[in-house]
Amino acid sequence: MRKSSSLFALLLVLAIGLSGCGGGAASEQSSSAPAGSRGTAASRDMAANAPGEASVTSVVEAGGDAVGADAPVTDRKIIQNAEIELHVRDVDEALNAVHEAVRRAGGYVQGTDVSGTRESGRHVSMTLRVPAGSFTSILDVLSGLGERERLRQWTDDVTEEYLDLEARIATKEAHLAQLNKLYERSGTISEMLELEREIARVTAELESLKGRYNYLSNQVAFSTIGVNMYEPGVPMPRATPQTLGERMRDSFLYSWNATIAMAESLLIALVSIIPVLLFLVVIAAVVFILIKLIGGVRRRGGPGGAGDGRADRGASGGQSQSEGGQD
Repeated sequence: MRKSSSLFALLLVLAIGLSGCGGGAASEQSSSAPAGSRGTAASRDMAANAPGEASVTSVVEAGGDAVGADAPVTDRKIIQNAEIELHVRDVDEALNAVHEAVRRAGGYVQGTDVSGTRESGRHVSMTLRVPAGSFTSILDVLSGLGERERLRQWTDDVTEEYLDLEARIATKEAHLAQLNKLYERSGTISEMLELEREIARVTAELESLKGRYNYLSNQVAFSTIGVNMYEPGVPMPRATPQTLGERMRDSFLYSWNATIAMAESLLIALVSIIPVLLFLVVIAAVVFILIKLIGGVRRRGGPGGAGDGRADRGASGGQSQSEGGQD
């Protein structure tokens, strides 16, 4: 029960702190607004419809409170972009001129891609990042490098998102400071763990907001220009007609070179089949030796055995003849 009461008290303090932060931000922006903007609803509508004035309202994520912020035209956050296509005589000279102009303006070349050859014509694709104040002057320099075929310019108004991020970052930072103070005064382990989780969550959200804010700031400060430059191809010189002697010479040299190449190919083929020939010779020798051995065995077994039988039969016949003579 005591832990539940402590946790409830902690959440109540957090809610009071967030409400105080939201109210402080709203009162500060209200006090800094012009006197004419604090009139009646009708006067505010007239001021909103008046030319030359702009009002941007951003919703701040702080307990559901809506915070209004006036954004004069001079303070609007505009991202400038452009794409330009040019036909130039020499790509190398154009590249040097582009690098020099961007360097003097304080920008940088984000990427370069060169393709093609001098004969077929080269193509260069570049991405330039230049300060917003030098955007127009760089476009003028690029247009003077050759014949401009296409130019496209567009802008992105990120004022509302920019102001919203500023307010949300300020609110998250105040929230994080309150959580750190509560963490220093926390007593129980459960309160400390709960605060640590909340601090980690708020810190992650704050870093994400700051990352987006820094990205928009960089995009506003540095404009992006895409450049495509095309170089015409250089035609190959036409060859003069050959005389009869030159054609005969070329034909002989071509035939001679072809014959030499064929002889080299045959030599290489012969050398490559030498291992195969050696293997076949070894196999043939083994087969020949086996055939010789089998034939010798057959000769010794067949005719030799028949001679011995005839000799035995002759001896037995002689013996019977001798016995008949005695009788």
